[in-house]
Amino acid sequence: MQRDCLSNPVGAQRDTTLRAIDDFIEGYLAYETRAERILAAADADPGSCVANVYAGVLWMLLEAPHAARSAEKYLAAAERATPRATRREQLNAAVLRAWVDDDMARTLQLCDSISDEFPRDLAMAKLQQYFEFNRGNSPAMLRIALKSAAANADVPYVHGMAAFAYEQCHLLDEAESAARTALEMRRKEPWAQHALAHVYLTRGRIDQGSAFLEEAADTWSGLNSFMLTHIWWHLALFYLSQGRDAKVLELYDLHCWGVAKDCSQDQIGAVSLLARLEIAGIDVGSRWLELGAHLAARAHDTVQPFLTLLYLYGLARAGRVEAEVL
Repeated sequence: MQRDCLSNPVGAQRDTTLRAIDDFIEGYLAYETRAERILAAADADPGSCVANVYAGVLWMLLEAPHAARSAEKYLAAAERATPRATRREQLNAAVLRAWVDDDMARTLQLCDSISDEFPRDLAMAKLQQYFEFNRGNSPAMLRIALKSAAANADVPYVHGMAAFAYEQCHLLDEAESAARTALEMRRKEPWAQHALAHVYLTRGRIDQGSAFLEEAADTWSGLNSFMLTHIWWHLALFYLSQGRDAKVLELYDLHCWGVAKDCSQDQIGAVSLLARLEIAGIDVGSRWLELGAHLAARAHDTVQPFLTLLYLYGLARAGRVEAEVL
């Protein structure tokens, strides 16, 4: 029996496919672009159930109206491969099916079943945390992290998952402790860095927060556009609190906007940073107009209420007619 990088059993895989599976798992947990290698691997190996599940998951994480259509190809391949797959892979395929079908109750129930039976399947635990975050269910985020922690104490990413969940539950001491545990194990753990940035900002430890992120910046290599722009966004918030207005605008232009301008998270990060700048009385020049040109494609995007409200705000501030449509 072959196993992935977290020792989960996988069905028979080509060596190249297994490497891509590991790249997805570690890349997803670490917010790294190597997770995207799963798409080519799934295209090359339609008989791999879990590779095609992960490719479908990657499409769904796009958070766009066409995501489910794009994921269907991989879901179909995964379902065709289920008779030869392990039970864990079959459950993973069922999660993707429920998600594509927009059956969130079943999606969450299946994720729970997986973590009960296969506690080292952290990709599914991370995905379940993502679902609960989008639902605003912070206690469930923490329950998932603590449930996973017992079998994964050796994995820095599980401590980062716990840290952010603690912070979302306003348990700041526990959040800081979990983040520091993760960072002691792996200095390049961006989700733990992110959770600690939240703690510093919430507690008003502004100078400590900016110094911490400035020191960590050399680890921000290979990150996907969401994590890269968002961690710089957090540094921008510290600079905003310090009254470094010109520096915040510089970070917006160089790091917070422009990595992947069609990505949902990049777009809402840009909207929310410009909004904060204006609330602070800072002139953002023509930046709304440029951003609005990219938000125009979101005129009918109601995939997630949180995202939709930010798209709407940005379109309105840019004076776009698409704001009326949305």
